[in-house]
Amino acid sequence: MAEKLIGSLIYGEHTVPKKGLPLKERLKAPLAIGVVLLLIGGAAYKFANYREERRVRGFLEDIRSGRYDIAYARWDTDGHYSMKDFLADWGKGGYYTRGLNTARVVDSNTSGSAVVVYVELGFNAPLALRVDKENLRLSFSPTNKYTR
Repeated sequence: MAEKLIGSLIYGEHTVPKKGLPLKERLKAPLAIGVVLLLIGGAAYKFANYREERRVRGFLEDIRSGRYDIAYARWDTDGHYSMKDFLADWGKGGYYTRGLNTARVVDSNTSGSAVVVYVELGFNAPLALRVDKENLRLSFSPTNKYTR
């Protein structure tokens, strides 16, 4: 004869069910995994464009220190942006450096083969600088997500 799956509940011929874990114990592992994934995602977002942001910080430091020839060497001139034009924009008393006390990188976005790095220079909206991923040359970005 086949073995009974369920015994009689009246006469006590049944197996005692296992005691379940409390809710606090059941949530520990999924919560820990979620926190770890959140931390990894945050770190990946923070450091995804680190190389390009560091390049822009170095460029701004060269401008602040007056090393315009080194800063110009980092710029993607493409034969159309002369040193005279560069100094009119970035030189002492230039358009972007006039009254410049602090300059800081506020955001960055990947855009195809380049990264757009947003720099706060004291204007209404941050300035968008395009950094090529391959050669790390800087130029002005044609798009800026902060302008209206």
